[in-house]
Amino acid sequence: MKFTDSPVIELPVGDAVLSLQQDNGSMHVGTSVWPCSLVLVKFAERWVPPSDSNPYGRVLDFGGKRAVELGTGCGVAGMGLYLLGLTDLVLTDIAPVMPALKRNLKVNKPTLRKALKHSVLYWNNAQQISALNPTFDLVIATDVVYIRESVPSLVSAMETLVSDDGVVLLGYQLRSPEAHELFWELCDRVFHVEKVPHEHLHPDYAYEETDVYLLRKKNKKHTNMLPKKNSSRTWRMENSLSPMKKQGREADADEEKLTVYVCTLLFLYIEK
Repeated sequence: MKFTDSPVIELPVGDAVLSLQQDNGSMHVGTSVWPCSLVLVKFAERWVPPSDSNPYGRVLDFGGKRAVELGTGCGVAGMGLYLLGLTDLVLTDIAPVMPALKRNLKVNKPTLRKALKHSVLYWNNAQQISALNPTFDLVIATDVVYIRESVPSLVSAMETLVSDDGVVLLGYQLRSPEAHELFWELCDRVFHVEKVPHEHLHPDYAYEETDVYLLRKKNKKHTNMLPKKNSSRTWRMENSLSPMKKQGREADADEEKLTVYVCTLLFLYIEK
């Protein structure tokens, strides 16, 4: 579900209004405005004022925090959170989406009163991740889980970028059952997952299909716990079989690993 097919969307944030331009005819999903970004911004707006009774006061106290957004697309979440006080922020996405992001940053510069930092980032590119100078107090991501093959790189990037005491702010909607299953399987290994109750979302932006999650690291020292060159099915099989059964199924498992690895390389080649 998209928020609207209109080429221009207005999003009120505090006393300001963001004007968001989207291109629904593009082949890249990042040039459209998706509802998760709106839901996340309005959730933050509802809970940003700190108070003793605010359950999200520490997470949304943006003062002095560094943040990075993954898959920023048109820049909705990043620009909205910037207006709410998250000023040390860099927006990232793949190269083909950059023109749409730059266009929206330019249109909204009078409102933002600043040119926000942005950078090309492919989640599997270690050099690009390192160039961002991690770690970050907050990693922002909205509507980024829709291609199964990109899920391991996404979760690994989140784990690498977020600090030990940091939080991943995730706006989520189920797009692909296969990507959904693998994403939460890998997240469960790396993060403590907290789902924001639906009644805590902004009442005007509490879409039934869309949720907000807070992810915190389980392991305080970064270690890549994700299966590499492997599918979710093979990974689960290898970790559930006894040593004797593993040996008897080794050839089949290796063949499946190779197939998935080749498909993943093909996906990343096309993406670049």
